[in-house]
Amino acid sequence: MTKEQERFNTQYSNEKEINIGSKGIFGFFKSEFAKSEGSLKIKGFKNLEIISLKELKLTSLKISNCSQLNKVHLFELTKLTSLSLTKCPKLTTDNCSLIKLTSLNSLKINNCSEFKKIFDLSALPKLKTLSIVGCSALTTFDYSPTGLIDLEISDCSQLNQITGFSKLSNLKTLSVRNCPKLIELDCSSIKTLTELEVSDLIELNCSNTSIDELSLNLCPNIKNLNCSNNHKLTNLDASNCSKLEFLDCTNSKLTFLDLSYCPESIDVKHSPSLIIARKKKDIKNILVVGRTGGGKSTLANVLTNSNEFKESAYAISETKYFRKKEFEWNEDNKEDNFRVVDTIGVGDTKLSTENTLFKIADGILSMPEGISHVLFVINGRFTKEEIDTFNLIKESLFKSDILRYVTIVRSNFSNFRTNKECDKDIELMRNESDIIAQIVNSCNGVVHVDNPSVDLFKDDDEDDDEYEQRIDINRNARKKQLG
Repeated sequence: MTKEQERFNTQYSNEKEINIGSKGIFGFFKSEFAKSEGSLKIKGFKNLEIISLKELKLTSLKISNCSQLNKVHLFELTKLTSLSLTKCPKLTTDNCSLIKLTSLNSLKINNCSEFKKIFDLSALPKLKTLSIVGCSALTTFDYSPTGLIDLEISDCSQLNQITGFSKLSNLKTLSVRNCPKLIELDCSSIKTLTELEVSDLIELNCSNTSIDELSLNLCPNIKNLNCSNNHKLTNLDASNCSKLEFLDCTNSKLTFLDLSYCPESIDVKHSPSLIIARKKKDIKNILVVGRTGGGKSTLANVLTNSNEFKESAYAISETKYFRKKEFEWNEDNKEDNFRVVDTIGVGDTKLSTENTLFKIADGILSMPEGISHVLFVINGRFTKEEIDTFNLIKESLFKSDILRYVTIVRSNFSNFRTNKECDKDIELMRNESDIIAQIVNSCNGVVHVDNPSVDLFKDDDEDDDEYEQRIDINRNARKKQLG
């Protein structure tokens, strides 16, 4: 916390009203905040009822957990680019004035239970990102013309209608989740749309967009789907759509479509070249989970002997959605069919925890046969972040008896071929803390691997032959691990 924020909290945390302008009487804002760009948090002010801020040079403002707040007036905050309103249960749209916020780029409204409508977005000319979460009084949403690019609407329990998509001519990403009364969605007018996430729908029309993949596993009751004229659509997953009656996927890039769990009577309109699978397979599903950059996708590539799972060593996941691939395994003259499902990594710096869990759940529901095994991948030591990730996934997504099907995979372990070193590493894990020991003992063993990436960057002073040689070395090392 900055000294300026501490001074602000000391001055106002117990007040009923905050009224500050660049020409106001409070010297702090006259001398510092009015002259420099900065951020301000108004959090947990339990007595606060009114906020009025005028002509301040704030760039970021977060208002949260103000239980008595019922009026917010923001005037001419021309430098403000980010505004967040969270858990203000008495605040309504009518008593929230956003005047001349000419630079506002991001607006987040979270758990404001009295918001029955959303602001006139046309008054926010530079707004690009809008997130509306947990507004339980919101019933309808009609968009005003705006340059919005990213839109998220989730956990709005009474929302039953969204209109005005035709006014969002620049929208690229749309996420509409956990709004159980919203059963129909038509976003067919958004030609710029490249990413779409939905749940709970019975009818969806996303034709004439630019999406390249679509999962409907969180819409188990969907009956009608029109995704025609999507010339970039290469992946459609309807594994959990047992009630789907009509599907139009003409004029897409789909080459294969698994409808084995859809009704026999489904009416499908498709191109003549599309291969449709209708027969259920005897298959074992392997779910791969873990933190972003921990080696999940690399392990999935090794298991499937492919390079179809995007690998990343950074804090932003390369896996936007889940990925899955089937492979065969021959042992003792017996052939088994497996499917690997790689989920998005926990800890992605661009995603909230709720959004990450939504995407992992989507991957889990893509396996209607059930999960045969879970591989929890850790990169190196069992850190606090790894512990938190394990507990988050276990408590949020799995049943209590799942742990006997979970194997911990310790990646980047160079001595993986030596049983003595592997056993020593497991013992070190157990001795590190009681929490880690409990996790290790509750799971179905620990496996050590060292999977070098084949998704390498070319060095500036490296020629093509040297670059390909490095990739071949890593590829051969992977093959050795498979025996």
